[in-house]
Amino acid sequence: MITPGQIRAARAMLKWKQADLVKASGVSLPSVNNIERDLISPRAGTLQRLRNAFEGAGIVFTEDSGIKQRRELFEILQYDGPDFIEKQNDDLFACMQGPDDEALMCSLNERLFEKHAPDQVLRYEAHHQKTRFKEKILAEEGDVFLMAQPNVYRWIPKELMGKVPYLVYKNRFVLIMWEEQRTVIVKNQAIADSFRAQFHYLWTLGRKIPGKVARVLDNPAYVEGLRKKAATRKRHQKP
Repeated sequence: MITPGQIRAARAMLKWKQADLVKASGVSLPSVNNIERDLISPRAGTLQRLRNAFEGAGIVFTEDSGIKQRRELFEILQYDGPDFIEKQNDDLFACMQGPDDEALMCSLNERLFEKHAPDQVLRYEAHHQKTRFKEKILAEEGDVFLMAQPNVYRWIPKELMGKVPYLVYKNRFVLIMWEEQRTVIVKNQAIADSFRAQFHYLWTLGRKIPGKVARVLDNPAYVEGLRKKAATRKRHQKP
């Protein structure tokens, strides 16, 4: 984790006020103040949110409790194998901590989450219920298989949908490759902002989903089926 000294030094390097760190991390101002003064022992999750904010701005924390500034703000993480969605969610959840955070999702076939990672569907729902981060989802026109609330979706024509689903949040642009069981996270603010702008343009072209459409996670029988699939998948993965 990071130390109070590293936090103060990172702020100074970025010329951030404590209010800037609050905005970037979602950690409250009193908490930031007390952590920097070493008056409290913060939770690991709180320190991770501070670290994510600094790393998103180009700060690198070194093993000798120092810091440096990354010259090229570009990093790629790749996760392969059966737990690729779990690893993706680990990163997403570390970034999405409250109602001021927002995740944009495009071209997702949500049925594939049920197929590849039923346990992660339930985990995602629990985290979203806890944090209430914002979602916006672009789906193919006519798709009524919805895991989120209908009001966060926009339908767009099939010809505008990309071949590879992607997510954008914080300084992340994420590709999900279902057949390869792979997720690729690109950490770069300019790239994330470029796809964010593209997403918002497509959002303006979309249309709202009719109010009569309900999300599948409001169906207790469907949720119970997910739990059974998750339990079966867990048993099969045991060595």
